[in-house]
Amino acid sequence: MRRILASLPALARQRGPSTTPAWLLRQYASPQKAATATADQMPLRTGRPRLVILGSGWAAARLAHDIDPKLYDITMITPRNHMVFTPLLASTTVGTLEPRSVAVHMHDIQPALSSPSNALYIAEAEAVDPTSRTVTCRSADGVSFAVSYDKLAICTGSQGSTFGIPGVLEHAHFLRDVKQAESIRQRLIENLAKAGIPGRPLDEWQRLLHVVIVGGGPTGVEVAGELTDFIANELRKLYPERARGMRVTLVEARELLGSFDASLREYAARKLIRQGVVLRKGVVHEVTEREVVLKDGTVLPYGLCIWSTGVGPTPFTLSLPFAKTAVGRIAVDKFMRVLAPPPPPPSQQQEQPSGQAATSQGKGASNGSPSPSPSPDAGPSVPSILADESDTPPTSRLGPVPHVYALGDCCANPDAPLPALAQVAEQQGRYLARVLNDAAKGPVYGETSSAAALAQEFRYRHLGSMATVGGHSAVLELGDAQRRQLSLAGFLSWVAWRSAYLTRLGSIPKRLAVAFDWTVTLLFGRDLSRW
Repeated sequence: MRRILASLPALARQRGPSTTPAWLLRQYASPQKAATATADQMPLRTGRPRLVILGSGWAAARLAHDIDPKLYDITMITPRNHMVFTPLLASTTVGTLEPRSVAVHMHDIQPALSSPSNALYIAEAEAVDPTSRTVTCRSADGVSFAVSYDKLAICTGSQGSTFGIPGVLEHAHFLRDVKQAESIRQRLIENLAKAGIPGRPLDEWQRLLHVVIVGGGPTGVEVAGELTDFIANELRKLYPERARGMRVTLVEARELLGSFDASLREYAARKLIRQGVVLRKGVVHEVTEREVVLKDGTVLPYGLCIWSTGVGPTPFTLSLPFAKTAVGRIAVDKFMRVLAPPPPPPSQQQEQPSGQAATSQGKGASNGSPSPSPSPDAGPSVPSILADESDTPPTSRLGPVPHVYALGDCCANPDAPLPALAQVAEQQGRYLARVLNDAAKGPVYGETSSAAALAQEFRYRHLGSMATVGGHSAVLELGDAQRRQLSLAGFLSWVAWRSAYLTRLGSIPKRLAVAFDWTVTLLFGRDLSRW
């Protein structure tokens, strides 16, 4: 205090005769303003190699969790700041679980992201330049920026596949993230409210209470089971008349739960039919605002259409100047390294004008060679519905792109393609984290063909498949199609389904949240509030 009082006369002389005691006191009472952050500020450089991870799905989350932050600086670029626990996503469509219970924040998965040397950018990657080792990104409000990398892991996943069917994007609801699940729930409750308005025509009333699910895989079956539980329990108590008029139709072009054993498929079909689900075999020709039209001419009026027919490559994946499989996924080798054709000889490079190297590398069909770079007016070409990954030519003429890896649904090894499953992506994330951690401690293997032998190649181990079918029933299968170890259906499978996914949640708070939601739903039912 004495030091402050002693400095007041000097400040007064500098300020001039207009100095007031109040102004002098404000100089010490007011805190100094923080420096304004600039657009070119990046995380603190420590000398460690920087690992840039694109995406926040199963592969990206496992890689971020297992990578050693003492060996790498980490930058994550993703449009959302959380990972979605997709096996439980169907339960959020009818309120069995709250949306926040199935979303795990990335800082909970990797706490080191809060360090000054690491970063989490909520933005979308737009382009990758392997020559300058940079990723061009854009935020939701249009701010563009570039991020440099020493190692790059592309884990951008896939998107719901429409197979080019008209009207799907405009009128159907996908189920890939929490926002889409919440949109389905809001539309369902909204249709129930509309159906209760007096004087509504009968055909319109029936349309509003009809839910059409396209796709008979695990997601479609689980959504159908959740809907029948919702109708039998909550809706029957609150709106008995509307519960009797509620219909659920599941459309599948091939086989219901096609990857499961025949006995489990038969059990699931019987269970769904017993609960009131109509199973239709057919191919969708068009989706309008109010109807799903099948190729055989059948018209299904609907109030809510849920699309879960499979996944396909995203526009970002198709636009990258790397080799692609026949279905548009990034081609990788057995070490998860991204593949591309070798660069042209130096004599040809000199003949090309500057700035055309990436474009020349992008020429060629998607079956084993890089996809063409999209023009500003036309988006990247989408693979045909008849495309098969096994049609991809051999990769012997392709070489690994230095320091670039791809994991999860966005990539596949053309010589041994794996399905787009969460457990595939998670195992790939765990594998790459181990490889990169070991590489930072010793020889940098996995970067050149001569050193690749030092690293053990990625091997996928299928742990099994599970799906709930409504009520307290589920189907469970351990092993793969060649070596089935256990096939189980009924109540014990349902207990195993809940136990397995509850223990797989990434954090204790989320496990408690899911267990609490299940308990509340069991004791008090689901909430039908709409906001």
